[in-house]
Amino acid sequence: MQILACTRARHAGSLGVTRYYMQLCCSAPIPSHHPCSPPALRVYPLSFILRADEKRHSLDKNPNLLPVLKTLTAARHWWHNVHIKLVWMTRDILNLITLGDAPPLRSIKYDTRASGGGLRVPLRMLHHFPRLGSFRWNSFGSEPLLLPLFKTPLTSLSLQASLSVSKCNTLLRLLPSLSSARFYSINIFDFFPARRLTHPTLRTLIAEGKHSIVFLTPLTLPALLNLDLRTKDAKTLPKNSEVILSAFLKRSNPRLHTLSLSTSYMRSLEPAVLRILALTPHLRSLRLEDPSIYPSSLTAAVIRALHPPPPPGAPLCPRLHRLDLFRVSDCPDGLCTAMLRARWGAHANGVACLEWVNIDLEGDVHDHDQMDMKELCAEGLQGEINLRDPGSIRNRGMV
Repeated sequence: MQILACTRARHAGSLGVTRYYMQLCCSAPIPSHHPCSPPALRVYPLSFILRADEKRHSLDKNPNLLPVLKTLTAARHWWHNVHIKLVWMTRDILNLITLGDAPPLRSIKYDTRASGGGLRVPLRMLHHFPRLGSFRWNSFGSEPLLLPLFKTPLTSLSLQASLSVSKCNTLLRLLPSLSSARFYSINIFDFFPARRLTHPTLRTLIAEGKHSIVFLTPLTLPALLNLDLRTKDAKTLPKNSEVILSAFLKRSNPRLHTLSLSTSYMRSLEPAVLRILALTPHLRSLRLEDPSIYPSSLTAAVIRALHPPPPPGAPLCPRLHRLDLFRVSDCPDGLCTAMLRARWGAHANGVACLEWVNIDLEGDVHDHDQMDMKELCAEGLQGEINLRDPGSIRNRGMV
């Protein structure tokens, strides 16, 4: 077990704190004269990481953990940033960490590979932490979350738990100051709220699960800049997914800078995705990914669509700086790099100059793509084109 603790350097110097306090790694129990003991913690805010790798399910089976937790919780009134990393999280451990007030706490993160039966995401504890700005819970074994009792000033929320569409929607309603929301495993569909929700401050949304697109149905997010949608299988998506996503973008009218879509059987969604891209003229980064092992990848249609047309035609995504396309098949040799060259350097006509590309090409040999990509890399374009057959072309100067 390890504790990594740190304080603000400007306080540490004036108080004569040893350099070991700036990054402390110690074993429990902590002796009373140790700089991490409660008397020393009362002078300035405390930020720490508690990491225990022992696979023991409770405090009585992990004797070293209890003294550490008691020492830290005795100083909870000076907590600032807290990160708990445990292999196994149980209710008795969680209660020691979350019960009671910690007024100066600004951020708290829980990372655990598994959790005990009946353990719920402790969002109702937020009323103990009036200054908390960031909350992260990462555990695959936790049960549905308990919603906070009232609105809080939280600005960043990340949840890996059993999530439903309605509860995610309710969380956005109860957290009006959120600028970043990450919801993983939205796999429960219960019901939609009776009224739509407009969230004026949310700038980043990551939604993962088979109901991640359905989740957008009642939402209006005018400040949204970054949207990341991940589903395991496009075949499980509702047939009106394009309608939902298009209506969301038209309703919200955001100046979207980043769009990432990841799903198996992406080919079935490709025509809809290209129509949706026409609604994102401010897009700077585009990522399309098919993580499956099935022959269902993107086609040359997306490459052709991204090739700027001659004037006076309107190009798709004219402000694009970064492009990530994973698993593009049935693409004629030379078509991909022709598109890249049309968006690169002095050749970029009516569009922003690309800065980074990462493209997977599958299938036939791409001799022209190989030669052209070498030239583009020599000219300064960063990134790579991966050729599953015969090889890979990389910009070796890329960091």
